[in-house]
Amino acid sequence: MRFGSVVWLLPLLFALTAAQVPSFFSAPKNIASGLSNLVTSGLNFADHDDFLLKTGKSYFDAAEKQLREAQFNTNKNLVALTNTAKKGYKLALNKFADITKAEFLKFFCGNSKSASGEAKARADRQEAKPPTTRVPKAFDWRTKGGVTPVKFQDKCGSCWAFATTGAIEGHIFRSTKKLPNLSEQNLIDCGPVDFGLNGCDGGYQEYAFAFIKDEQKGLQDSASYPYANQKDACKYKAGNKEAEVKGFAVVKPKDEKTMMEVVATLGPLACSVYAPESLLLYKEGIYADEECNKAEVNHAILVVGYGSEKGKDFWIVKNSWDSSWGEEGYFRLPRGRNFCGIAEECSYPIVD
Repeated sequence: MRFGSVVWLLPLLFALTAAQVPSFFSAPKNIASGLSNLVTSGLNFADHDDFLLKTGKSYFDAAEKQLREAQFNTNKNLVALTNTAKKGYKLALNKFADITKAEFLKFFCGNSKSASGEAKARADRQEAKPPTTRVPKAFDWRTKGGVTPVKFQDKCGSCWAFATTGAIEGHIFRSTKKLPNLSEQNLIDCGPVDFGLNGCDGGYQEYAFAFIKDEQKGLQDSASYPYANQKDACKYKAGNKEAEVKGFAVVKPKDEKTMMEVVATLGPLACSVYAPESLLLYKEGIYADEECNKAEVNHAILVVGYGSEKGKDFWIVKNSWDSSWGEEGYFRLPRGRNFCGIAEECSYPIVD
């Protein structure tokens, strides 16, 4: 999806009069730059003016500033209330603190299923069958070297592409002990609508596995096909492919025991979760916001491990919201309760 500077201004005008999506905020002098250059990890913000000073953000006009400041103050109150309640996790104001709900759903989620995608993926779908071995009480693919650095989807509803590449990367590492860094942009540009893949407007990890296997028959790496946070013409070159998949397998809904077995023996899982707005402000801890259980899944993530802390079991989740967010780009969810719908839609690629 392309967003020129003029296009970004139009939604703001509608937002102020009809509550539609406002223009996306930006770094100074570069409206199209997105958020990749804004690092706010470890910063504290006294108020909205302090937020602008430390992040370097700027807005189109006074009307947008007023809109953003109101959103910032709402989030500031949410952070204070949540942290005072001592729920076992903490929120913090970060570079996303002035994002509206409409922007959050459009740009930072992206999990989307469709009839056409289901039709394409159905023949490749298998039941998860991890080895029948005992698994450890805790496991983390990061400590094994099986996870690439945290990435950032920026202003693009492409979480599905990041979940897909992360799962393939991890399973290839388990099989070969070599870790590729695969291209999300390849999927965003080349994934066809009839596979249920709509670039920055959403997609689904199972459809992406099917597309890689059945139509593209491979996937390039990020070095040869870098991320652009917008959909462009497909530039896939079969001669540059770095990965292939032979199919994919799915875990039965709510089966967290099998999820553990897959993660500990085969590799990371591409899963869907419901991401409420407060998750965008997550800082640390086991994220146990009950709002997480009140709606359908809308975001794709990667489960790379599991463990326990002070008697509380958790999943280790790699997100695609930058390494300055959360626990260096990760968050933890309660394990054993299907929290946030974490066990509703989990799958993994078959690579060997």
